[in-house]
Amino acid sequence: MRWTVVLPVKGQAGKSRLDAGDARAALAVAFARDAIAAALACEAVERVVVVTGDDAVTAGLDGVEVVADPEAGLRPAIEAGLATLAPEAPAAVVLGDLPALTPDALGQALELAAEEHRSFVPDALATGTTMLAALRADALRPRFGEGSAARHRAEGHVALPIPAASGLRVDVDEASPTCTWRSTSASAPTRAPCSPARTSPTPPDRRARRTAEARLTAARGGRPRAPTGPRRPARARRARPARPVRPA
Repeated sequence: MRWTVVLPVKGQAGKSRLDAGDARAALAVAFARDAIAAALACEAVERVVVVTGDDAVTAGLDGVEVVADPEAGLRPAIEAGLATLAPEAPAAVVLGDLPALTPDALGQALELAAEEHRSFVPDALATGTTMLAALRADALRPRFGEGSAARHRAEGHVALPIPAASGLRVDVDEASPTCTWRSTSASAPTRAPCSPARTSPTPPDRRARRTAEARLTAARGGRPRAPTGPRRPARARRARPARPVRPA
Protein backbone atom coordinates (compact mmCIF):
# COMPACT_ATOMS: atom_id res chain seq x y z
CA MET A 1 0.00 0.00 0.00
CA ARG A 2 1.28 3.45 -0.94
CA TRP A 3 0.29 6.47 1.10
CA THR A 4 -0.11 10.19 0.65
CA VAL A 5 1.33 12.15 3.55
CA VAL A 6 0.06 15.66 4.31
CA LEU A 7 2.29 17.90 6.42
CA PRO A 8 0.88 21.24 7.65
CA VAL A 9 3.79 23.59 8.36
CA LYS A 10 3.74 27.18 9.61
CA GLY A 11 7.41 27.69 8.83
CA GLN A 12 9.29 30.58 10.43
CA ALA A 13 6.13 31.74 12.17
CA GLY A 14 5.72 28.38 13.90
CA LYS A 15 6.80 27.24 17.37
CA SER A 16 6.38 30.76 18.73
CA ARG A 17 6.69 29.50 22.31
CA LEU A 18 9.89 27.54 21.70
CA ASP A 19 12.59 28.83 24.04
CA ALA A 20 15.38 29.16 21.48
CA GLY A 21 16.15 32.85 21.35
CA ASP A 22 17.16 34.17 17.94
CA ALA A 23 17.31 30.65 16.53
CA ARG A 24 13.58 29.95 16.96
CA ALA A 25 12.51 30.79 13.39
CA ALA A 26 15.38 28.85 11.83
CA LEU A 27 14.69 25.87 14.08
CA ALA A 28 10.99 25.85 13.15
CA VAL A 29 11.91 25.59 9.47
CA ALA A 30 14.65 23.02 10.13
CA PHE A 31 12.33 20.78 12.14
CA ALA A 32 9.81 20.78 9.28
CA ARG A 33 12.43 20.09 6.62
CA ASP A 34 13.67 17.08 8.60
CA ALA A 35 10.15 15.64 8.74
CA ILE A 36 9.51 16.34 5.04
CA ALA A 37 12.81 14.72 4.04
CA ALA A 38 11.90 11.60 6.02
CA ALA A 39 8.53 11.37 4.29
CA LEU A 40 10.12 11.79 0.85
CA ALA A 41 12.58 8.98 1.57
CA CYS A 42 9.96 6.57 2.95
CA GLU A 43 9.23 3.69 0.56
CA ALA A 44 5.61 3.45 1.71
CA VAL A 45 4.90 7.07 0.70
CA GLU A 46 3.74 7.87 -2.82
CA ARG A 47 2.97 11.58 -2.44
CA VAL A 48 4.12 14.25 -0.02
CA VAL A 49 1.83 17.27 0.25
CA VAL A 50 3.09 20.22 2.30
CA VAL A 51 0.66 22.95 3.30
CA THR A 52 2.61 26.10 4.04
CA GLY A 53 2.93 29.79 3.32
CA ASP A 54 6.70 29.86 3.83
CA ASP A 55 8.85 29.16 0.74
CA ALA A 56 11.86 28.35 2.93
CA VAL A 57 10.15 25.17 4.16
CA THR A 58 10.26 23.40 0.77
CA ALA A 59 13.11 25.22 -1.00
CA GLY A 60 15.35 22.70 -2.75
CA LEU A 61 13.25 19.66 -1.80
CA ASP A 62 12.33 17.76 -4.96
CA GLY A 63 9.11 15.77 -5.14
CA VAL A 64 7.08 17.90 -2.75
CA GLU A 65 3.61 19.14 -3.69
CA VAL A 66 3.00 22.53 -2.10
CA VAL A 67 -0.46 23.77 -1.14
CA ALA A 68 -0.99 27.35 0.01
CA ASP A 69 -1.76 27.66 3.69
CA PRO A 70 -5.18 29.33 4.15
CA GLU A 71 -3.71 30.98 7.30
CA ALA A 72 -6.78 30.10 9.35
CA GLY A 73 -5.32 27.57 11.78
CA LEU A 74 -4.15 23.96 11.82
CA ARG A 75 -7.41 22.25 10.92
CA PRO A 76 -8.14 24.41 7.83
CA ALA A 77 -4.52 23.81 6.72
CA ILE A 78 -5.01 20.05 7.01
CA GLU A 79 -8.30 20.24 5.14
CA ALA A 80 -6.63 22.24 2.36
CA GLY A 81 -4.06 19.49 1.94
CA LEU A 82 -6.62 16.68 2.05
CA ALA A 83 -8.71 18.46 -0.58
CA THR A 84 -6.00 17.63 -3.15
CA LEU A 85 -6.40 13.89 -2.55
CA ALA A 86 -8.81 11.39 -4.04
CA PRO A 87 -11.38 10.42 -1.35
CA GLU A 88 -10.42 6.74 -1.58
CA ALA A 89 -6.66 7.31 -1.31
CA PRO A 90 -4.86 6.06 1.84
CA ALA A 91 -3.77 9.19 3.66
CA ALA A 92 -1.84 10.26 6.72
CA VAL A 93 -1.40 13.64 8.35
CA VAL A 94 2.03 14.08 9.94
CA LEU A 95 2.90 17.15 11.96
CA GLY A 96 5.96 19.10 10.89
CA ASP A 97 7.73 19.36 14.26
CA LEU A 98 9.35 15.90 14.25
CA PRO A 99 13.10 16.45 13.80
CA ALA A 100 13.89 12.88 14.93
CA LEU A 101 11.61 11.28 12.33
CA THR A 102 13.25 8.69 10.06
CA PRO A 103 11.94 7.00 6.89
CA ASP A 104 11.98 3.62 8.67
CA ALA A 105 9.99 4.90 11.65
CA LEU A 106 7.36 6.39 9.36
CA GLY A 107 7.27 3.26 7.22
CA GLN A 108 6.72 1.01 10.25
CA ALA A 109 3.86 3.20 11.44
CA LEU A 110 2.20 3.21 8.02
CA GLU A 111 2.53 -0.57 7.83
CA LEU A 112 0.60 -0.85 11.09
CA ALA A 113 -1.88 1.79 9.92
CA ALA A 114 -2.70 -0.37 6.89
CA GLU A 115 -4.37 -2.83 9.30
CA GLU A 116 -6.78 -0.25 10.76
CA HIS A 117 -9.57 1.75 9.13
CA ARG A 118 -8.58 4.79 11.19
CA SER A 119 -5.49 5.13 13.37
CA PHE A 120 -3.18 7.59 15.09
CA VAL A 121 0.21 7.82 16.77
CA PRO A 122 0.33 9.56 20.17
CA ASP A 123 3.19 11.85 21.12
CA ALA A 124 5.86 11.00 23.70
CA LEU A 125 3.57 11.97 26.58
CA ALA A 126 0.62 10.03 25.09
CA THR A 127 -1.69 13.05 25.27
CA GLY A 128 -1.13 14.63 21.86
CA THR A 129 -1.00 13.28 18.31
CA THR A 130 1.87 13.24 15.82
CA MET A 131 0.28 11.20 13.01
CA LEU A 132 -3.30 10.58 11.94
CA ALA A 133 -4.05 7.96 9.28
CA ALA A 134 -6.96 6.33 7.48
CA LEU A 135 -7.35 3.86 4.64
CA ARG A 136 -9.48 6.50 2.90
CA ALA A 137 -8.69 10.20 2.97
CA ASP A 138 -12.36 11.04 3.49
CA ALA A 139 -12.39 8.92 6.67
CA LEU A 140 -9.87 11.09 8.52
CA ARG A 141 -11.23 12.97 11.53
CA PRO A 142 -8.53 15.53 12.45
CA ARG A 143 -8.91 16.90 15.97
CA PHE A 144 -5.41 18.20 16.64
CA GLY A 145 -4.57 20.42 19.58
CA GLU A 146 -4.01 19.96 23.30
CA GLY A 147 -5.39 16.60 24.43
CA SER A 148 -5.91 15.43 20.84
CA ALA A 149 -5.12 11.78 21.59
CA ALA A 150 -8.36 11.37 23.53
CA ARG A 151 -10.38 13.19 20.86
CA HIS A 152 -8.95 11.09 18.02
CA ARG A 153 -9.65 7.92 19.98
CA ALA A 154 -13.24 9.09 20.49
CA GLU A 155 -13.55 9.62 16.72
CA GLY A 156 -12.67 5.98 16.07
CA HIS A 157 -8.94 6.28 15.44
CA VAL A 158 -6.99 3.40 16.98
CA ALA A 159 -3.70 4.14 18.75
CA LEU A 160 -0.85 2.33 17.00
CA PRO A 161 1.71 0.47 19.16
CA ILE A 162 4.69 2.60 18.21
CA PRO A 163 7.70 2.46 20.62
CA ALA A 164 8.02 5.47 22.89
CA ALA A 165 11.56 6.12 21.62
CA SER A 166 10.44 6.30 17.97
CA GLY A 167 11.21 9.56 16.20
CA LEU A 168 7.56 9.64 15.15
CA ARG A 169 6.47 10.13 18.77
CA VAL A 170 8.97 12.80 19.81
CA ASP A 171 7.65 16.19 18.76
CA VAL A 172 8.84 19.64 19.74
CA ASP A 173 6.98 22.03 22.04
CA GLU A 174 7.79 24.92 24.26
CA ALA A 175 8.88 22.56 27.04
CA SER A 176 11.70 20.99 25.05
CA PRO A 177 15.11 22.54 25.74
CA THR A 178 16.96 23.47 22.56
CA CYS A 179 20.12 21.96 23.98
CA THR A 180 18.55 18.61 23.05
CA TRP A 181 19.12 19.29 19.38
CA ARG A 182 22.80 20.07 19.93
CA SER A 183 23.43 17.00 22.08
CA THR A 184 21.99 14.46 19.64
CA SER A 185 23.11 13.29 16.22
CA ALA A 186 20.60 15.59 14.53
CA SER A 187 20.43 15.94 10.78
CA ALA A 188 22.15 18.84 9.10
CA PRO A 189 19.03 21.05 8.75
CA THR A 190 18.25 20.83 12.46
CA ARG A 191 21.84 21.04 13.64
CA ALA A 192 22.77 24.14 11.64
CA PRO A 193 20.95 26.85 13.64
CA CYS A 194 21.85 25.35 17.02
CA SER A 195 25.20 26.98 17.66
CA PRO A 196 25.81 27.86 21.33
CA ALA A 197 26.13 31.53 20.47
CA ARG A 198 22.58 31.71 19.12
CA THR A 199 20.65 29.78 21.74
CA SER A 200 20.14 30.11 25.46
CA PRO A 201 18.33 26.88 26.38
CA THR A 202 16.29 26.70 29.53
CA PRO A 203 16.93 23.47 31.45
CA PRO A 204 13.87 21.23 31.92
CA ASP A 205 12.16 21.54 35.25
CA ARG A 206 9.67 18.70 35.11
CA ARG A 207 10.00 14.94 34.97
CA ALA A 208 7.84 14.76 31.81
CA ARG A 209 10.21 17.09 30.00
CA ARG A 210 13.22 14.99 30.93
CA THR A 211 11.37 11.89 29.71
CA ALA A 212 10.65 13.45 26.31
CA GLU A 213 14.27 14.60 26.01
CA ALA A 214 15.56 11.11 26.82
CA ARG A 215 13.26 9.57 24.21
CA LEU A 216 14.42 12.02 21.56
CA THR A 217 18.06 11.16 22.28
CA ALA A 218 17.26 7.45 22.00
CA ALA A 219 15.44 8.04 18.69
CA ARG A 220 18.56 9.72 17.34
CA GLY A 221 20.72 6.75 18.30
CA GLY A 222 22.41 8.39 21.26
CA ARG A 223 22.49 7.32 24.87
CA PRO A 224 19.44 8.77 26.63
CA ARG A 225 19.80 10.50 29.93
CA ALA A 226 17.65 8.53 32.33
CA PRO A 227 14.87 10.69 33.79
CA THR A 228 15.45 10.99 37.48
CA GLY A 229 13.73 12.66 40.40
CA PRO A 230 15.28 15.03 42.91
CA ARG A 231 18.61 13.89 44.24
CA ARG A 232 18.69 12.46 47.72
CA PRO A 233 20.85 14.33 50.21
CA ALA A 234 24.20 12.70 50.79
CA ARG A 235 24.52 10.71 53.98
CA ALA A 236 26.76 12.23 56.61
CA ARG A 237 29.78 10.12 57.38
CA ARG A 238 30.53 9.24 60.97
CA ALA A 239 33.80 10.57 62.26
CA ARG A 240 36.17 7.86 63.41
CA PRO A 241 37.54 8.26 66.99
CA ALA A 242 41.17 9.26 67.14
CA ARG A 243 43.60 6.48 68.06
CA PRO A 244 45.34 6.98 71.46
CA VAL A 245 48.97 7.92 71.19
CA ARG A 246 51.22 5.48 72.99
CA PRO A 247 54.00 7.01 75.12
CA ALA A 248 57.47 6.54 73.72
